[in-house]
Amino acid sequence: MTRSGQPVTLALIAAASMIFGMVVAGGLHLTTPGRAAGEGSDDRPLHAAARAQLAAGHAAIAGAPVSFADIAERVNPAVVSITSTETVKPKGRGGRSPFHGDPFEFFFGPEQRRRLAPEQQEEPRLEVSGGSGFLINDDGYILTNYHVVEDATKIKVNLSGDRHDYTADVVGTDPSTDIALIKIKSDKKLPYLAFGDSETMRVGDWVMAVGNPLNYDHTVTVGVVSAKGRVLRDLSRDFSLDNFIQTDAAINFGNSGGPLVNMQGEVVGVNTAISSVGQGIGFAVPINVAKDIMNQLKTKGKVSRGYLGIELTEISPDLQEAFGLTTDKGALVNSVRPGLPAEEAGVKRGDVIVAVDGKSVESTNEVVKLVSAKEPGSSVRLTVQRNGKEVTLTAKLADRSEHIGKEAAAPERSGRSEEPNERRLGISVDDITPDVLDKLDLPDDTKGVLVTRVSRVSEAFEKGIGEGDVILEVNRAPVKSVSEYRRELGKVKEGGLVVLYVISPSGRTGGDPISRYVTLRLRPAAEERE
Repeated sequence: MTRSGQPVTLALIAAASMIFGMVVAGGLHLTTPGRAAGEGSDDRPLHAAARAQLAAGHAAIAGAPVSFADIAERVNPAVVSITSTETVKPKGRGGRSPFHGDPFEFFFGPEQRRRLAPEQQEEPRLEVSGGSGFLINDDGYILTNYHVVEDATKIKVNLSGDRHDYTADVVGTDPSTDIALIKIKSDKKLPYLAFGDSETMRVGDWVMAVGNPLNYDHTVTVGVVSAKGRVLRDLSRDFSLDNFIQTDAAINFGNSGGPLVNMQGEVVGVNTAISSVGQGIGFAVPINVAKDIMNQLKTKGKVSRGYLGIELTEISPDLQEAFGLTTDKGALVNSVRPGLPAEEAGVKRGDVIVAVDGKSVESTNEVVKLVSAKEPGSSVRLTVQRNGKEVTLTAKLADRSEHIGKEAAAPERSGRSEEPNERRLGISVDDITPDVLDKLDLPDDTKGVLVTRVSRVSEAFEKGIGEGDVILEVNRAPVKSVSEYRRELGKVKEGGLVVLYVISPSGRTGGDPISRYVTLRLRPAAEERE
């Protein structure tokens, strides 16, 4: 072979090798570059949940399962239908719930009341409501929502494929998290669901809701986790414990208490509520929350949580500036309730809690979680920042259930008072009289001014200040009258920061009064508007 022919020969050999490789690859269905070949095809690490889906064979085009049928088939037998019967006295429920409105109406739809003749209206009547639940072991323990069995005089449970109705006993309830544990007796071992880990669920993960919506037994709906850590302030008995999973898997009246499961058929939530104004927005109690309290429900029938008696708020950039803090980590103490552990330990309004029992905390949720996890009567060590110095305090905890969820009637509103400076802030105030304090259900020694009007185009309105609130301080200075309020407000320059200490009484909150610091910017006079 000549030298001039060598390049041509080499080129022909290379081309033949390439064609042969392509034919072999096509015959073996190998993945071409640019497509995911599995866990090892990319240098980027896969999330644990994604690896689990791939390993379980659930991955398909765009990451969606080929079918949810296998999951539904495994889960359905352990999901139960619950019927609760309640004896209702003529004069109503006696303040049975801190929810605004009737919780059964919210969760189950309009109640089906019997049409009684006028002479029968004064007699007690039976009301029947429905919900869902799921077995958590083969001995008949069932997890559901507290509001499904609340005040029930009789509870019936029906299992999938079983015509027999089982009578259930309430083992324990926790109204604060809306969780209840009930039990049925059976001669046979019952199917049950395994628990997953709700903490590892990510926004966008597939989930399935199973239950009995609108009396349609064993309905399966599918969606994704659309958000985590939701707080349902207007519905919760103790919203500071809220940590709901939000999902667009359809949840309807009667789904309450049913399981929200992941793609391995493990329970990651207990379906609890829906949005009354939006579509595709439902909420579930994370299963990790339920797991944390189940032993107490089994042994004591209730959950005991430690309680300090303080209101906390996150440290916003404005609060950080106003209080001269070097970091936004920690929880600012908005108020300290008299006669409770925090006050007795020396905690003061304006303190910033930075550690609990030596563990650093970055948010109010961490403080609540750590304190609530401790038994009432035990001691907790708080590290607080106060006026630039670090102080360590020790408190003996009370029982949270004894101090949360008290109701009070809404107060009547007082008259208006308005001045130019107030217009710039968007708030009108009036002096507080003993009669007003009584209607607000606030202590007689409360000193401040009553909010009588809030402009709907003001920052104050956006940050939740409303008529009936009471302002105690302006820029850390106590104000006991309208004149003092205006004097302190007059010291603020246009565009300056105003820090108000505000109490929202029980008539505004539907529960206990809530105290907090609110930061506002005093807008320039040129920007005044109505």
